[in-house]
Amino acid sequence: MTTSSERAPDPRPARTRAAIFTAARELSAADGEVTVNALAKRAGVSRAAFYSHFTGLDDLMRAMLQEMFDAAWKRGRANGSKGDYPIHAHIRHGFAMMVAYVERHHAFLRGALDWKSTRRTYMILTETFTALHVEALRRMPEHLPARPDIESIARGISGNELAHAEHWLLSTEQAAQDGEELDATELLETILAAAPSWYTGIGPEEPIDAAGLLASTRTYGEDDDAETPEAGAR
Repeated sequence: MTTSSERAPDPRPARTRAAIFTAARELSAADGEVTVNALAKRAGVSRAAFYSHFTGLDDLMRAMLQEMFDAAWKRGRANGSKGDYPIHAHIRHGFAMMVAYVERHHAFLRGALDWKSTRRTYMILTETFTALHVEALRRMPEHLPARPDIESIARGISGNELAHAEHWLLSTEQAAQDGEELDATELLETILAAAPSWYTGIGPEEPIDAAGLLASTRTYGEDDDAETPEAGAR
């Protein structure tokens, strides 16, 4: 006899969450107004069901972004843990992973810029990126400047990274609407060039192989996406 502790978990909460993610992605990509009412209607769930999973649009955005990046960070950390993977290569790879995800999810991310949410979403994203850069900075103490502190350095790098990503999303809006296939190589090159050379390991006059870096990370998370509500969000 199967006991209650051996029963499979109830799949309904996961299905509801997936339906809300899909609704948010579709409304954003279609330039539809993203509100709790619109999301609930599109997902075929009640407002109460929405709020049983998320406190609001900011919380939903945080969850979607976290899910989108998790697979890439996991794979990137696996590479970074290898003894023969230099810290500067790990850092450049991290920037490339972020840009690859912006490129792949551009329709959703561009639409999400118009969500009726607060600045909290941007701050959550900034803190997430800051934490990742802090992790990298702590692995290269011999390269750190005397000031400011590590978290301040990481926050500055994150702000630069996100500002350029947002600019790229807005500047490519018309091309995306015209059905053009977007290429974020220039975005990656700009971010790497703007980041401190002691952090990226790229000298001021050195060429930046942004195309090669981006190509090496474009497949990150594809297998996971095929099984999650983010599949097809490119």
